Amino acid sequence: MGLLQNDIDDLIGKVLAGEATEQEQQKVNAWREETPANQAYFNNFKIIFEKAAGSDVKVEFDTDAAWNKVKLKIEKGRVLPLKQRTEATIAWLRIAAGVAVTLGVIYFLNNPISPQQQRAIVSTDNTRQDTLPDGSTAFMNKKSELAYSYDAKAKSRKVKLKGEAYFSVKHDETKPFIIEADEVLVRDIGTEFNLKAYPEKDTIEILVTEGEVQFYTQYDSGLNLKAGDRAIYSKRNKSFYRIEKPDTNILAYKTKVFSFNNTDLKSVVELLNEVYNSKIVLANKKLFDCRLTANYKEDNAATIAEVIAETMNLTLTRKGEELILDGDGCTSSQ
Repeated sequence: MGLLQNDIDDLIGKVLAGEATEQEQQKVNAWREETPANQAYFNNFKIIFEKAAGSDVKVEFDTDAAWNKVKLKIEKGRVLPLKQRTEATIAWLRIAAGVAVTLGVIYFLNNPISPQQQRAIVSTDNTRQDTLPDGSTAFMNKKSELAYSYDAKAKSRKVKLKGEAYFSVKHDETKPFIIEADEVLVRDIGTEFNLKAYPEKDTIEILVTEGEVQFYTQYDSGLNLKAGDRAIYSKRNKSFYRIEKPDTNILAYKTKVFSFNNTDLKSVVELLNEVYNSKIVLANKKLFDCRLTANYKEDNAATIAEVIAETMNLTLTRKGEELILDGDGCTSSQ
């Protein structure tokens, strides 16, 4: 509609005060229907107006001076005819509506009430990707949960994580992005990273893929990590450790890309089952220590199992939901 912010604020004030003309009401309704953001803006103002009209929120300002100015303007008109008095009353109601909205905005900025400021996300038996209220994204591994909130007083975005998630943070220097995982904190410095923090595990692990983060606790400044850095925090030892040895499959739950380098078959199968919720079974212990060097990029565990069987000269049979790998074992790396 091309309405300026001040124009729409004025129109909303009139609508909320019950003093808008039919045309003005139509303009506001049309504006509300343009975008969900407009509707949310109107809803917030309505809540603000109602709270301001009926609340005992105290805001320090010079009411006497403001009233005296209005009073002087009224007195200059001496005794007003009834019609003029009605118009003056309407004008005052509009002013009152504007004051209520202004006070409401002050209250809202200090006490956010928008439901979009808080978000809880849970993944159960499947991974899940979601966008947080600030525009950042989180790709969550199975059996993970996070809670997002915005602290208006501290001007910070906070996330509490239980489980594992890959974060792509929308950087804003004026609003720090901080993740709390058990006793560890991660502060974004413009980045993308993976954080693994299951409550039952002794370690909290992080891999930075882009940008920089601070990995710390309230009592330890911890580590500053850049793209390619990986580190863990030991809850038992209360200590941070950099990990030099790369884990090529740390993001496999997200990417479905696997890279095995002389990896024992037992570990290969465990990872595939974890990522795909599959039931690949090694028929005998002779296969546990068979070594595999291979790369896979598939969306189907059965296909990968078939390739492994072909590569390692094993048999693959299906029994119900189980995929059974069997053979005589291995005498050398495959």
